[in-house]
Amino acid sequence: MIGETVLQYTILEKLGEGGMGEVYKAQDTKLDRFVALKFLPSSMTATEADKARFIQEAKAASALNHTNVCTIYDIQEYESSPGEKKLFIVMEFVDGETLAVKKNLSVKQILEIGTQAAEGLAAAHEKGIVHRDIKPENIMVRKDGRVQIMDFGLAKLYAGTEASRLTQAGTRMGTVGYMSPEQVQGQDVDHRSDIFSLGVVLYELLAGESPFKGVHETAILYEIVNVDPEPVSVRKQGLDPELDGILFECLEKDKDERYQSARELAKDLKRVKRDTARQRQSRITTVRPSAFHDSRQFTAGMAVPTSADLGDQQQAAHGSIAYRLLYNTKIFWGLSAIFLVVAVILFVHPFGSKETVQEVKATILPPLGVTFDNPIGSNITISPRGHYISFIGSDSTGTSKLWLRPINSMTARPLANAGNDAYPFWSPDEKFIAYFSDHKLMKVSLNEGTSLIICDAPSGRGGTWNDDGTIVFAPNPTGGLAKVPFTGGTAEAFLETDSAALSFRWPYFLPDGEHFLYSTQNSQSGSSPLDKIFVGSLSGDRGKAILTVPSNAKYSNGYVFYVRQSILLAQKFDPGSMTLSGDGMPIAENLQYYDIRISGSFSVSRTGTIVYQEEHPEDSKAVLFDLKGNVVKTLFKNRVYRTARFSPDGKKIAFDAYDQSDKNIDVWTYDIQRNVTTRLTFDAAVDFIPAWTPDGKQIVYSSNPGNGSFNMYIKNSDGSGQASRLYESPNNMYATDFSLDGRYLMCAVVGISSNSSSWDIAVLPLKGDRKLENILASDFTERWGAFSPNGKWIAYSSNESGKFQVYITPFHGGSGKWQISIDGGAFPVWMDHGKKIYFFTRDNKIFAADINESGTSLSPDKPYLVFSISNPNIGLYEIDPSGKYVLGSIPDNKKAPSQLSLVTNWNGVSNND
Repeated sequence: MIGETVLQYTILEKLGEGGMGEVYKAQDTKLDRFVALKFLPSSMTATEADKARFIQEAKAASALNHTNVCTIYDIQEYESSPGEKKLFIVMEFVDGETLAVKKNLSVKQILEIGTQAAEGLAAAHEKGIVHRDIKPENIMVRKDGRVQIMDFGLAKLYAGTEASRLTQAGTRMGTVGYMSPEQVQGQDVDHRSDIFSLGVVLYELLAGESPFKGVHETAILYEIVNVDPEPVSVRKQGLDPELDGILFECLEKDKDERYQSARELAKDLKRVKRDTARQRQSRITTVRPSAFHDSRQFTAGMAVPTSADLGDQQQAAHGSIAYRLLYNTKIFWGLSAIFLVVAVILFVHPFGSKETVQEVKATILPPLGVTFDNPIGSNITISPRGHYISFIGSDSTGTSKLWLRPINSMTARPLANAGNDAYPFWSPDEKFIAYFSDHKLMKVSLNEGTSLIICDAPSGRGGTWNDDGTIVFAPNPTGGLAKVPFTGGTAEAFLETDSAALSFRWPYFLPDGEHFLYSTQNSQSGSSPLDKIFVGSLSGDRGKAILTVPSNAKYSNGYVFYVRQSILLAQKFDPGSMTLSGDGMPIAENLQYYDIRISGSFSVSRTGTIVYQEEHPEDSKAVLFDLKGNVVKTLFKNRVYRTARFSPDGKKIAFDAYDQSDKNIDVWTYDIQRNVTTRLTFDAAVDFIPAWTPDGKQIVYSSNPGNGSFNMYIKNSDGSGQASRLYESPNNMYATDFSLDGRYLMCAVVGISSNSSSWDIAVLPLKGDRKLENILASDFTERWGAFSPNGKWIAYSSNESGKFQVYITPFHGGSGKWQISIDGGAFPVWMDHGKKIYFFTRDNKIFAADINESGTSLSPDKPYLVFSISNPNIGLYEIDPSGKYVLGSIPDNKKAPSQLSLVTNWNGVSNND
C-alpha cells in the first residue's frame, strides 16, 4: 500500500502488523500532519453487528484526551477492492519505540514509564473504558520521553471475535503472558485487569524476565492463575524493597485484593521514584526501656484498623497529622522497615562492648489485609540464621497462604497456598521451606517459588530438617515419627509409640544432626505424666525424657525453649550430655498455645533470635442472626470446633466442641427453646462433625476409637443407648446428609479416587447390604454433598476449577452437571422444597439461586445475595430450615490486633553463659 492514497491519506511507510491489523504512517493531505492508520482484518468486521460494536468501542476510545493515551482522530471505511470494504482507524502518529524493543532502561526510567502508563490508564478507567490488552507492544515511548498507550477500544472487539486463536501457535503468543487471572478463566473483566497486566509489564522491565514462566502457553496460564511470583528484588539486586509490595499488589490473583485504581498505582510509583532519587536517612527513635526486661524496644509496626473498626470520635480525627502518619499505609510500612532494620543492626553490631548488649524487641504486623493464621499453633518459624520469618496468613476471603518476610525488609510475599496443617519448617541453608498441605509434606523453593511434593503426610504434626538432608516428621496426629530424604520418596517409620493413646510430634534437630527433641502427647486425657519432651535419635532410639510438660520444644545456643502454662521459657541444656540445668527463665507471658495439639506459637533461630505470638483470649458464643445480620438470640457459649447443624424441625442444634479440662472433642446438643446444652459423647476418642437423621431421633458423627481411622457412628439424639458403628473403613470419612426417605447417607471419604489424599463423595445405603457406593471421585476434592428433597439430585462443592464452586448433578440415573456459584461457594443447602439452593462463601456471605427443574434437566438462575456480615471474627455454620435465621458465633471480647513479637539479644542467649 506504500505510495497509495486512501481518501485524504497518503501512505508513507509500514510501521507494523499483528493480529489486530496493519499499521502505516501516512500524510493527512487536508490537515497537513502525520497520522497512523490501522487497517483492520476483514474477519473483525465480518458482520454488521461486529462493525457496529467496533464503531461503538472506537467512538468511546476517541473521547479520551490524555497526554498518555494515543488519540483516535477518526474512523473511516474505504473500498479496498470491488465489492469489499475495510474499516480503518486514524490515530495520532507517535514517533518512538514500543516497550517491546526498548532495552537497557534504568530503574528511574522504568518508574517514569510505569507512572505515565498508570496515569493514562486512570484517565481511561475514569471514563469507563478498559483496555484489556496491556502489553509492551501497546505501550509506546516517544522520543521526547512521553509514554502513550496504544489501541484503546480495540481489545474488546478482538476478544469477541478472535478469542479462540489466543492459544494457537503463532498467534499473539506474547499476549498470553500478560493476561489477568480473570481473563484466563473467562470471568468478567474490569479496570483491575489492566492494572494486573501493567504489573506484569513493570515486573518484566525491572527483572528482565516474566513473573510467569512456562515451556508452553498452558503452563504460563496455569502460573498466572495459581503461582505467586517471587519478589522482583530477588531477581535484581539493589531495588527499593517497596517495589516488591507495589508489584505484589498489582499481581494479586483476586482482583479485590489488587490496587483498586490506576491512579493510586501512579501515585505510589511516583513516590518511589522520588524517594529513590533522594539519599535516604535512617532515624533512630529512642524509647524508654521496659522495666521488666531493662531492654531497648523498637516498634516495627502498628495496627492499621479500617474505618469500620473506628468509633465516631476516631473517625473525626482522620484529618490529623498523627492519623496520617500512623494510618497511611505507605508511610507506616516505611517507618516499620526503618525501625526493624535498626533493631537488626543493633543485634548484629551493638553499640559498645558485649557486656552492654541490650535486648531489642520489635513488633511485626502482617501484610495489609492479612492476619496471622495461628489458631492451631506453631505456624510461624524463623530461618536458621535468622534472616527470614515465614508464617501462615489468611486474607479477607479466608484463604491461607505461606508467607515469607526478610527480617530487614518491610514487605512480605506469599510463597504458596497452605492447608489447615501447614506447620512450616526450614532447610538448614535457608533455601527451602517445608510444610504440610493437602495430606502431603511439601517443600517450596525461595528462589524459584515452586512447590514440590516430598511424600505423603495425611495430617502432619511438625517436622525438622538436618544438614545431611534428612527430614524427621510426624505424618499423623497419632502414632510415631517418620524420616524421609528432602529429595522425596517413601517415608520410613522409625520411631514408634508403644501405646495407641500416645502420639509423637514436633521433632527439632539438635546441632549434631543425629539427635532431636520431640514431644509425646497422651491423646486420651488432659494434662498427663505422659506429656513430655524427649531427646531421640535417627537410630530409632526413643531416648530419654528431659521435661514433663505438654509443649513443643526448640533448641538454640545452649538453651531449650518450651511452653508451660502459656509462658515461653528457656532452660540451659547441654546437647552433649543431654541434660538440663537451672530453672526455666521466662521470655514471654500469655503465649498463644493450642492445647489440643500441645503447640505454642514460637520459633528460635540458631543465632538466638526469637519470634512468637501472644494469645489474645477471646471467648465466643453461638447466636442466631436474622438475614440483615442482627443478633436475634444468644445460644450456648461452647466454642464450636468445626460443625453446628440444626435438627430437621429447627428446634435443636448438634455441634462439636473441645473440652479444655478433658482435652477432647465431643458432640453436644442444644435445645433452643429450653436453653439447655447436653453432652452426647463421652469416650476418649475424637467425636465430631454431627449430622441429624431425617426424623431427628439420631445423630451420626465421626469418631476414631483407638486412634484409628475416622469412621461414622450413630447414637440416639436424646443420649440414650450406646453408639454403634455404621460402616468400617480404613479411610477417614464423615457424614454430610441423609436422603429425605432415610434410605441413603451421603458422606465424604478420603482416597476412594486415584488421588489417595483427596476427599470424594460416596453414598452408604442404610437398608440391605451396606456397601459404600462411589458417587463423585476424582483427583480433585469433592465435599459437602447434599440430597435434594425429591432425591433426584446431589448438590456439592468441588475445587476442580481452581477454587471451590457449588455444582448439582443427578443422583441415580441421568447425566449432566450444572455450576451454581459464580465466585466460589461451599456448604450447599436445599430450600423451598428443592426450588432453591443456598450456599456459603469464605467472606461470610450466603447466596441463593433458584433451581428450575424440567425432567432430567435443570436450569439454575443467577445467584443473589441473601446474607452478608463483614466481621471476619464471626463464624457461620448453617441456615435454619425456615430460611429466616443463620446460625453463627461471635466473640465475647474484641480480638486484639494480630502481630508477632521479635526478640534479639535475649540476655540468656547473648551472654552465652
